Amino acid sequence: MDYFCSVCGEKLDLADNNSVCTFCGRETPAHYLCPNGHHICEDCQLADWPQVVERVCEGTRETDPAAIVNLIMKHPMAVMHSPQHHIMVAPAVLAVLSNLGLRPLKPGRIASAIERTRGIPLGSCGTRGECGAASSVGALVSILTSATFMKDHERSLALESTAETLLAIAKAGGPRCCKQSVYIALETASAFLKRELAIDLPVDPDCEFAARNPDCKLERCQYYAV
Repeated sequence: MDYFCSVCGEKLDLADNNSVCTFCGRETPAHYLCPNGHHICEDCQLADWPQVVERVCEGTRETDPAAIVNLIMKHPMAVMHSPQHHIMVAPAVLAVLSNLGLRPLKPGRIASAIERTRGIPLGSCGTRGECGAASSVGALVSILTSATFMKDHERSLALESTAETLLAIAKAGGPRCCKQSVYIALETASAFLKRELAIDLPVDPDCEFAARNPDCKLERCQYYAV
């Protein structure tokens, strides 16, 4: 039976050596290896979705959160449209801020960011006007400002960041595309952090999933590339 790489689609070769896991960055034994060097360790293969997000964000050295979410969305467990997307925005940004030396990544912070948005159900954008990717931006700002429901300015910032992201996603129009929502959330977060917290977060989204998405809006989407 042939197996194919979830990252690039190439046929996997049998292997018997150690290789760095493309997802978590750890060096582990490899039984199959992509000709382009991609390898998924056993722990990342068996992880549940929150663990996948946490492992990627804690192991990455990337300095663009769009690259991180694209990698996460290539995991074999990833579903094209799903609540999986609700939890990845804040962790990806927190990882990048740590890699850039702008904010420390304290123990448990990625797990906390995931927990704040993991309960948002499928289709909530259409059923109650809430996108989990937008809520993840609010969670991000809340974490960075140590906001609580009893604080004043910090609470307002968290609410404003979610509202701005929701509005940007709404203006994009069309049926839902979780990939597009994640990219919009990252770009909105970047602009918000620079304006309100003087944090310069580079983001350059590039969709790599159009061919897999039967509902893709094609040229109507700002991230679509032929």
